[in-house]
Amino acid sequence: MARPVTVTKERILSAALDLVRSGGPSALTARSLCKRLDCGANAIFTSFGSIRGVRDAVREEARKLYRKRVGDGFALNPPFKGFGIAFIWFAMDEPYLFSMIMEPQSQPDSYKDYIDSHVGFKSECISAIAGTFGLNGKDAETLYYQLILVAMGLASTCIGGKSPLTIPQASEILGKNVRAFLMVIRAGNDEREGFVPNASGGPGGEVDSYVLVQALVGQNHLLQQLRTKPRYILDEEWTELERMLRNSCDLTPESLREAHPDLTKGDIRTYILSQLQFSVSEQAILLGISPASVTKARQRLKAKMQPPGLSSY
Repeated sequence: MARPVTVTKERILSAALDLVRSGGPSALTARSLCKRLDCGANAIFTSFGSIRGVRDAVREEARKLYRKRVGDGFALNPPFKGFGIAFIWFAMDEPYLFSMIMEPQSQPDSYKDYIDSHVGFKSECISAIAGTFGLNGKDAETLYYQLILVAMGLASTCIGGKSPLTIPQASEILGKNVRAFLMVIRAGNDEREGFVPNASGGPGGEVDSYVLVQALVGQNHLLQQLRTKPRYILDEEWTELERMLRNSCDLTPESLREAHPDLTKGDIRTYILSQLQFSVSEQAILLGISPASVTKARQRLKAKMQPPGLSSY
C-alpha cells in the first residue's frame, strides 16, 4: 500500500504561488488551495495559521524571485540600464506577482519612500551610476529615482497585456530618458538657459521643461523626425503635435486663446514650437517663413502674452 503524500509547507507554498501566478491574488483562497492540493483546510492552517499567512508567505516568495531576477540585470551593460530592463521584464513575465509586490500595505509618505521600500536596489543602482556615468551624491540619487519612475510607468503598461511593448522598445525608451536626464544634470545654467530661457516656462521650472521635451522627442515619431530633419509642417501634423502636448502638459490652442483672446493661429503655432524648444532657424523651416519673420513673430507674441497670464518663451 502506497504511503499518502504529505502536504508539506513547501507544497502548500508552491501551490499557492501557482494560483497567484495564473489568476492573481484573488485566486488564492482556502477553497482553491485545498482543491489544488486535494487536502483539508486543517493542513493549510496548521502550517500557516490562516489564508492571510499563506498570502504573506507568497508575497515574500515573490519578492525573492523579484530580487533574483531584477538583481541579475546588473550583469548587463550598462548595469544601471540592465536593472531597468530586468525590472520591466519581470513585470511582463510575472504580472500578478509584480502587482502583489508593488501594492503598498500602507500609505507611503512620499514617492521616494515608496520606491525605497517596494522597488529597492538603491545602493546597487547608485554604485552602477557612479561606475558608468561618474555621478555621485545627489545627482546619482536623482538619476536613480527618475529612471525608476520611467521604468514603473513602462512596467504598468505591460501588466495584463495592456500594451504590446517589447523589451527592445523598452530599452530604447529607457536609454533616451537616461540620456535626457544626464544632459540636464551635466548641463550648466547657461546651457540650460539656451533650451528653456524662462525658469517658469514649463511644469516645475526649467529642468522639468527640458526633461519633458527630451522625453517627448524620444517617444513621438513625428517630433523625432522634425528634430532630426526639419521640414514644413502640414496642417494634419499640427493636429498630432497639439494632441501630444495636450496629453503631456495640458497645452492646447483653446487654453491659450482663453488666456490671450487676441492670439492668431500663427501666434499659437509659434508658441508651440518655442515650447518644444526649436531654434529660430528650425522654426523658419517648420513654418515655411524666413528667420527674420520668425524673430518678428516671436517678438509680437511676447508682447501679446505679457502681462499677464502664461509665461513667455
